[in-house]
Amino acid sequence: MKHDPYGTGVLSKDIPEERERLELLQQALDPVSTKALAALPLGDAPRCLDLASGAGSVSYWLADRFPRGSVTSADIDARYLDENHAPNLRVLPFDMREDDFPAESFDVIHARSVLKHIPERDEVLARMYKWLAPGGWLVIVDGYWFPSDETAHPEWSRPMDAIVRQMNSQGGDMRWTRKLPSAIARLGLTDVTVDLAPSLGGWDGWGPQAHRWIRPTIRQTGPVLVEKGYLSQDEVDRYLDRPEGPDFAEWFGVIAAVAGRRP
Repeated sequence: MKHDPYGTGVLSKDIPEERERLELLQQALDPVSTKALAALPLGDAPRCLDLASGAGSVSYWLADRFPRGSVTSADIDARYLDENHAPNLRVLPFDMREDDFPAESFDVIHARSVLKHIPERDEVLARMYKWLAPGGWLVIVDGYWFPSDETAHPEWSRPMDAIVRQMNSQGGDMRWTRKLPSAIARLGLTDVTVDLAPSLGGWDGWGPQAHRWIRPTIRQTGPVLVEKGYLSQDEVDRYLDRPEGPDFAEWFGVIAAVAGRRP
């Protein structure tokens, strides 16, 4: 029996606003993923796996960049993925905690914003290593949230803390990304690199670096956060009603792209 991937009412694709939230997340994180992938010596026909591919932007980028290669776009809920985007793209419903690929199936594996959400992250990482062909590359992109009491804006503190508590209650670890480079190295991967980008919110003036997905995340998770007593409805409303602008600009974490090669 498949696990509930997110917990009731939290980040599920059954929520109508989830696609918009994922697309905003892609806008913020795609530059980090594509920069890391573009730096790799993959040749012109790599076998690619985009794991937990969400709304598919990185899968599509890989398929367009490597038309002679192959791209498997795998997600536990593949409803937002378009297999017709490219002839070299395969869409696959896939639960990384239970499903498997044959050993040495891929030349590059990309996974983003997923491992910190699942308690089986170490076991999944070990299986990713097995799925890589010798010389293949693993690229993991994920965020690290600063402690919420360090915020310059009290309006951020309790909502951010409430989200962390909710995700951790589902088996996540919202501070895990700090451990990612050592986890990659312990697998036996070599040529490990770490590239960091800021997570900036609350102000469109950040330009392409603006993380506009945070407000929709608060809006979407708010009912569960209130039900569990992590926030009051008034706190949710006050956060959502706060106008974004330079007075609300915040650096609330970092995004790490960690890459390593299987010898």
